Amino acid sequence: MKNPSESLIRRLILGAFLLASLGAESVYAASPSELHIKPDGKFFATNVVVIQKAGTSNFFSRVTWGNNVYVRVTVLAQKDTAITKAHGEPATANDIKEKDILDVEGRLSSGEGVLIINASRIRDTSLQVESKTISGTVASVSPESSLLVLSNTNFGPATTVTLATSTIIQKGVRVIDLRDIHQGDRVPSAVGNYDYSKNVFSASLIEVHQDKSIFVPRNFEGKLKSISATTLPATLEVAVGNADYTVYLAEGASVLNNRKKPASLTRFIVGDTVRFYGGIRQTNFSEIDAEIVRDLDF
Repeated sequence: MKNPSESLIRRLILGAFLLASLGAESVYAASPSELHIKPDGKFFATNVVVIQKAGTSNFFSRVTWGNNVYVRVTVLAQKDTAITKAHGEPATANDIKEKDILDVEGRLSSGEGVLIINASRIRDTSLQVESKTISGTVASVSPESSLLVLSNTNFGPATTVTLATSTIIQKGVRVIDLRDIHQGDRVPSAVGNYDYSKNVFSASLIEVHQDKSIFVPRNFEGKLKSISATTLPATLEVAVGNADYTVYLAEGASVLNNRKKPASLTRFIVGDTVRFYGGIRQTNFSEIDAEIVRDLDF
């Protein structure tokens, strides 16, 4: 008695020969398929073209050799079928569309003269966009084009990162603009979707490294531009070099004169040179919480 699988293989070879001899309707262009069927019914094929989808998990497909030689294959996705995108991200049967190209593993099911496959694994090579988290160093920035180029170990030294209007860029606790990113900035994490076919990463969230040393309290010195009150708490506007800072003095802050003796804010005059000790706020780099302020002009 002939092995059913051997008989099926013979019919498959004969069908392919007849199709090659008589011609067949043109099918969706794909690379030639590679097909393996073992005596125990194990099935493996590459470049399986989905022609039609029935429901959510039945795929009427073809394995092809050139434009005019093909064999019909029905691929059945079960609940336990492992379905992935081209580069390994998990997918579902709903993600598979007509004209997608599949790699299929499974077993032959019953069917007279028709290849029906109960699939154990399906890899959809047409699904080239996958969710990724990458990190790297900014190589260049183009705010006018809403993109930057990121050098990273995942996809190479020149990965284009595109930003949508909804993309969030975070640096420390601040949300910043693309124009605040500069060449050489480190990006510990960028979350989004990578398109392998275009080498383009569409970012939804970008985290830019924030140097925490700038928040360490230190001395500042500049010219007093304004003062909100003559008693604590009070707010001072001070020009330090080319930057203007809003300096917040809490109820317990120390107010001193140039001899480091206690003084009153009533003696502080716009234009005086003041020195203050405090830390820049992480939420706003132009704001400082000061513990001590001295007027060096009296």
